[in-house]
Amino acid sequence: MLSLLFVIVKTILSICFVLISIALVHEFGHYITAKLTGIWVLEFAIGFGNRLFKKQYGETLYSFRPFPLGGFVRLAGMDNVEEEGELAEGEEPPEPDPDLPQVPPDHPKSYLTRPRWAKMLVLAAGSIMNLVWAIVLFVIIYAISGGPITNIAVLDAMEGKPAYEAGIRRGDIITAIDGVKLTDWNDGITMINNSAGKAIKLSVSRNHPIPKSSAAGAVLQEDVSVNNNSFQIHDQEILEFTVIPEGSMGSAKIGISLSPNNYDFQQLPFSKAFAKGVEDGVSIIAQTVGGLVKMVTRETQADVAGPVKIMKMIKDQSSKGIFDLLYLTAILSVNIGLINLLPLPVLDGGRIVFLILEFFFSIINAITGLKLAITPRVEENIHFIGMLCLLTLLIFVTYKDIASFF
Repeated sequence: MLSLLFVIVKTILSICFVLISIALVHEFGHYITAKLTGIWVLEFAIGFGNRLFKKQYGETLYSFRPFPLGGFVRLAGMDNVEEEGELAEGEEPPEPDPDLPQVPPDHPKSYLTRPRWAKMLVLAAGSIMNLVWAIVLFVIIYAISGGPITNIAVLDAMEGKPAYEAGIRRGDIITAIDGVKLTDWNDGITMINNSAGKAIKLSVSRNHPIPKSSAAGAVLQEDVSVNNNSFQIHDQEILEFTVIPEGSMGSAKIGISLSPNNYDFQQLPFSKAFAKGVEDGVSIIAQTVGGLVKMVTRETQADVAGPVKIMKMIKDQSSKGIFDLLYLTAILSVNIGLINLLPLPVLDGGRIVFLILEFFFSIINAITGLKLAITPRVEENIHFIGMLCLLTLLIFVTYKDIASFF
């Protein structure tokens, strides 16, 4: 019973950590850029629902709400659509929030009075912070838990090239260059690239599989089973080859296809942890962008995870360990950040589209004398329709997630 209670509490805390951290950094992006561009931040809120906790610091009210599935910042003038035009017939003005000051739309620190570049920056900053948060998490993972030690695996050696002519073959592992043991395969690549026309000595590990009949003895842990009647043992040989890379300094080659070969795991110095965290974070962002492009162009089928599946993923990763949970948090932060930039109503990307349209309309109006414009009320109505569509999609995805469990 206690173990079940522990699992439940850990799952709840893990879900809260993942969702609140992603929401917090997203809203902090909006918050800090609004402050820097001179916009009055009325409220910084984490979660939805009625305020459970609130504290006024300076001109901003900070609040925490009971449902930590997101958050928001309230900017002066951004929600004042009703002040921009007349109310519809029979429409009642909304009740003012007693905890927040009423700021007129033309206030010098209103969102509506800021230049377009500042508005775009504020809207995009939340997603940018989500991407930065993912990179920070990767750095934390490698700095604390460590990272893989790698050398160079030779996937193929091209005939007629220096490596092949020296005797290197597919399946070899380059473990050292000029007596320097490789702990990061990128170091090995750099050494080769910077050795154009210079002889370098490669230490190579080569495995020779030796077939054995099952009658020859028992299968050991490091042996490889082939079928019911035979297995292989591997005789490892260490060889030395002298190779002269071709090409210019900084981009010399020896004619191999290569990949990292992980052979151990160790604590990384912060400089390497930082570099690897940034590299992997940028790689994940690029892969996610590519995946979204393929989904939009229908090259691949859309795979959307709803709240139920996300919570199950968080539960599964939290049971594996804190670093698996941090990794999932980074992946989700990247996805949420990029999805928020999609040019769809109600998303930050959709609001940026309206700012771009406003810019083009201003140019057309200046040239033609027309008065093309999208009123704030029309824009908010479009965003409202987009929100309804998003909620409908959310309900559909949640239904599919639940049905997949049965």
